[in-house]
Amino acid sequence: MKALTRIEPVQLGDRTLASVRAAIVSGELPPGEPLRDRQLAEMLGVSRTPVREALHRLEAIGLVMPRGRAGWVVSPFTEQDVRELFQLRLLLEPLGLEELGRSRDDAAIREIGSFFRGYSHPIPASRYPEYMAEDNAFHKRLVSCSWNRRVHGIYEVLETQIDRGRHFLLGPAGSRGDETLDEHLAIVEAVADLDFTRARRRLVTHLRTGERLMLEQLRRRGPGR
Repeated sequence: MKALTRIEPVQLGDRTLASVRAAIVSGELPPGEPLRDRQLAEMLGVSRTPVREALHRLEAIGLVMPRGRAGWVVSPFTEQDVRELFQLRLLLEPLGLEELGRSRDDAAIREIGSFFRGYSHPIPASRYPEYMAEDNAFHKRLVSCSWNRRVHGIYEVLETQIDRGRHFLLGPAGSRGDETLDEHLAIVEAVADLDFTRARRRLVTHLRTGERLMLEQLRRRGPGR
């Protein structure tokens, strides 16, 4: 496993959290996978204390669930999870565009207009991690255009689950990176043209397409996977 490799004894709590989180988000630790603190501690080369701390923090954001005395288990990723995540995204992300349309913040418009300019078809598989990171930064930047700090806080809580879904959809089992590149560039171009109605429409279409395809993949894989 790439994420679950030995780490240096510096900032063990945060680094242990980051390693286990990355393994869950990327699917290296799939839904339903049992998580035992002793085994994870051995894999990471740390004591059980930072592992337990990490698992409790991951439980708080919904990535793991307690399993009685047997430890924890990776939380399922279900159709209900997908629907709830996209319902919230459809509320929060267009709000950022609406606020940007009112404020006409030149710096924000220029920044959004610069996203995804370094990519062309086809996106090489080696650049997928970089592309997914830019995907995440792009949607987070749209939300940040809202003046509402509570909206920012809610989105930060959702961010890990959104990233999990992004890896699920853009991973080897269902790569659609080139399609999302076109969808992202359509939003970027509309913002650059100061056509925020078109930008919002394209954003909503992009999100609804992602939701539909993610649900289709879940159905093919089976419950809870």
